[in-house]
Amino acid sequence: SATVVGRISQSIIHQEPAINVTEGDLKKGFIEIPSGTVLQIRTNTKNGYALFFEGSNELFKEVVVVDKGRTVTLSSHGGFVHQPYSGSNIEVKALSYKLQLKGNIQPGSYPFPFRVKASLL
Repeated sequence: SATVVGRISQSIIHQEPAINVTEGDLKKGFIEIPSGTVLQIRTNTKNGYALFFEGSNELFKEVVVVDKGRTVTLSSHGGFVHQPYSGSNIEVKALSYKLQLKGNIQPGSYPFPFRVKASLL
């Protein structure tokens, strides 16, 4: 029998380039970024895949990643989120974020603190 080699690729449809932190965000202690990252994922595997969040930052203590109502909390060092097989070889992921801000940051514009990369399990 033939063995199918698992493959995955991603295209970035949208990525927020920066985060603008206001005095109001600092008072709340967090900032929300709706659809901060939008990816198109192509895969031929039925085992699902993982989204890896990589980066280092001084902005936040933790981040809540929201994907279609499903929430996962990651540390400021990033981490990964398992994505089960959706039933389709092509899927669009619109990821929203809630960043729990550290107390010592100042209002202003900051580079987006991490990269998102799809990878096979």
